Order: sequence, then structure tokens, then C-alpha cells
Amino acid sequence: MPNFKLLKKIFLSILILPAGLLIFSLFQSFLNKPVIDKIENLNFNELKNESILIKEKDYLIEENNQLEFNYILIGIRSGNQDSSVIVKKGNKEFLVTLGDFLEGSFELVEVNQNDALFLKGQKMYRIERQKDK
Repeated sequence: MPNFKLLKKIFLSILILPAGLLIFSLFQSFLNKPVIDKIENLNFNELKNESILIKEKDYLIEENNQLEFNYILIGIRSGNQDSSVIVKKGNKEFLVTLGDFLEGSFELVEVNQNDALFLKGQKMYRIERQKDK
């Protein structure tokens, strides 16, 4: 019988220690809650950072200058959610949704009504929609 009492005390001490740590962390989270300031009359012109070191035109590579990125944009579905494009290279067509990779290397980062923006490393590639003839 004494072995069961000792075993019960060991088991309870093993359970009480993590419970005490969880209760302590719960009280710490109540004490360290974030302070949320109310922002009124926000002027976005003040927030605009004009000292951007790299401008889009500096690292935007045109489609005509690239040998590795020779896709033709043949279809666009742009919207608030689930934007996608259809691009063609040679005789293959690819459907790429926003955030997915084209052939595992070019990530689709932006879609609008006239063009799509792909990113590979630090280089950006913009392709425009083909005009109907």
C-alpha cells in the first residue's frame, strides 16, 4: 500500500508542475497585453517614404530583354480573390494563380486588367496582355 501512495504523489507532482507553469504564463499574458492607440486623421502623404533606395523601374526587367522569360500573356482573371493568368510559351499553356510558381521558378505576385508581374529572386518580370487583332 505505501508504494501506491508514493506513486500517487509522484504522479500528482508531475501533473501539478506543468499546470502551474501554464497558469503563470496565462497571468503573464494578461499583464503584457498590447496597447492599441486610436489613430485619427491619418495622412498617407506623411507616411510615404520618398527615400526608397530601389525604385521599381531600376529592377523591373522588360520582357523583350530577357531570354529566359519569354512567355506570352493570353488570359487574365483579376479580382479581389483568386486572381490568375494564363501564359503561353511555345506550344505549352500554363495556368498560374496568385502566389503560385510558373514552372517552379517565377512567382506570380501581381495581376491587374492589363498585365501580370512575376518575381524570381530579386528580378521582376512584367508581361502585358496581348491585344486582340
